[in-house]
Amino acid sequence: MNPDLSKKVVNKIEAICGLGCDQVNQFLEKASNGNEIEELSDFSHSEAKQIVHELGKIMSVYDTDDSNGDTEFK
Repeated sequence: MNPDLSKKVVNKIEAICGLGCDQVNQFLEKASNGNEIEELSDFSHSEAKQIVHELGKIMSVYDTDDSNGDTEFK
C-alpha cells in the first residue's frame, strides 16, 4: 500500500477490505459507474480517489482479465 496515504485513508481501505471480496467488488463497481458512495462521504474527493485506486490495485491481484487496478472514480 502507498506509504503516503493518511492513516484515515488506510483505516478505511482496511475496513472495506475486511468486508470481503464481494463487497469490495460492489464498492468498486459503484465507483466506476459514478454512483455516490456513502462509505466515502467523510472524505475529500482526493482521498476518495486514493481509496478507490488502492482498492482497485488490491483487487487486481484476484482479477483474471487484463485489469491493472486502475478503477476510475468519477
